[in-house]
Amino acid sequence: MDRWTSVPVLLRDVRLGVIRIASVMIALALLAGDLASAFGVAIGAVLSLWQFGHIAKCVTRLVQQARETGQARASLGYVGRYLIVAAVLATVYFTPEVNFAATILGLFLVKIFILACAVRQVLRDGGAAHLRQLMQERRRREGEKYG
Repeated sequence: MDRWTSVPVLLRDVRLGVIRIASVMIALALLAGDLASAFGVAIGAVLSLWQFGHIAKCVTRLVQQARETGQARASLGYVGRYLIVAAVLATVYFTPEVNFAATILGLFLVKIFILACAVRQVLRDGGAAHLRQLMQERRRREGEKYG
């Protein structure tokens, strides 16, 4: 996460990370003989990556526009993205060859990856020591309260 100093680097790292995670999940599903889950994760991951790239492209464009035009385009893009996701999810829901829950899981892979990177960064930058200090402070206060 500390490497994310530019949008292209962020996009590349997130895409590669999500592709790796999705590949492992798909391979595990295939090894277990669960083709429906493999399809679901693949569809969800592709949709998640598409949304992420589309948002990044739209934000870059919106920053360069006038406020009124930008707000209208942002709203239209937001509604359009969610209509596409809804259409794909509805199709998956009524397709027995694709696991709906696995599709939802794949849809959250970008968010899960970014959150995991943030947690790892906090822990690496002394977050674990800070959390231990907070826990010790809490124990001390509880000891004073009950002692």
